[in-house]
Amino acid sequence: MRCKALIIASVYLISMIPSIAIGGSPIKYSESITFPGCEFRVFFPTKIKKKNVFVNGIESLMVQSVYDGESPFMRAECLPLADLSQTIASFRNVLENQARMAGIQNPEITMERSSLGVVGTYAGIRKAGGFDIKFFGKLIIGNVSILSILVSEEAAKFPSDKTIYFLNTVERE
Repeated sequence: MRCKALIIASVYLISMIPSIAIGGSPIKYSESITFPGCEFRVFFPTKIKKKNVFVNGIESLMVQSVYDGESPFMRAECLPLADLSQTIASFRNVLENQARMAGIQNPEITMERSSLGVVGTYAGIRKAGGFDIKFFGKLIIGNVSILSILVSEEAAKFPSDKTIYFLNTVERE
């Protein structure tokens, strides 16, 4: 009987993992987002709004957080890959361009392989409204698509539990 209770408790705790950020604060809201033609799923810890956008003539779905006065700004979009090997070969340039578009000069850039695919990040700080704002972008190259996610929040609060949750709950479908 005790063993059965431990198993039930373990299953309950494991089911709670997606709703707890690494810092330990509970995430009270989570919305799973999938993109047409994309192999990734993203979880937003805030309400979202969706918008169709065009990138290099390709229609894409862009999803971003709705401003609530306390959460970081979060955005995600996914595009089909035209040429996987060419995208990987030019990945550093892609990351640098994304950082420039976010207004970051001299970004910190990382690249690695993971179970999700080839993962690259860019980060930097920029002034806005008298505050230092940290911008952190993550791009993941899969087999058929590339996922781009971006977070910005006050540097003094970075990384908040919601930021950590958003960046670390990307899944492959």
